Amino acid sequence: MATSPRLTDLIYELKKRCVQIDQQLLLELKISQSELLFFSSVGNCQTISSPELAKQMDLSLSRVSRVVETLVVNGYLDRKTDSNDRRAIRLCLTPSGKLVKNKIEKARQACENRLLKSIPPAEVEHFEQLFANLLTQL
Repeated sequence: MATSPRLTDLIYELKKRCVQIDQQLLLELKISQSELLFFSSVGNCQTISSPELAKQMDLSLSRVSRVVETLVVNGYLDRKTDSNDRRAIRLCLTPSGKLVKNKIEKARQACENRLLKSIPPAEVEHFEQLFANLLTQL
């Protein structure tokens, strides 16, 4: 007698499929996983300290510095020291960086749309609340 998958099995399978979509993005955009994380973590232009950015991305300070430097060198990001707080940096996506961020957002939105089309519209909000509740338990 076959047993039905456990909730954790389903969550890991969903994560695996999302990772596959991200891997396709990495190949298409020719960026690293950490750079993808950067585009997903920050707005188009913001002032932030390096420790805050590291915490937001859940990466070490040295890794965040390398990611920012790579994005600057590759023309995706402009970096300036904040005139009011020399510990903070002002990070602004260049037009090329905005295109990359837009492609990432569109691909992820398409993935979400595919997921949600299997759920009746009246149940989507309930599903989102259940999922949010699960996340608060970990």
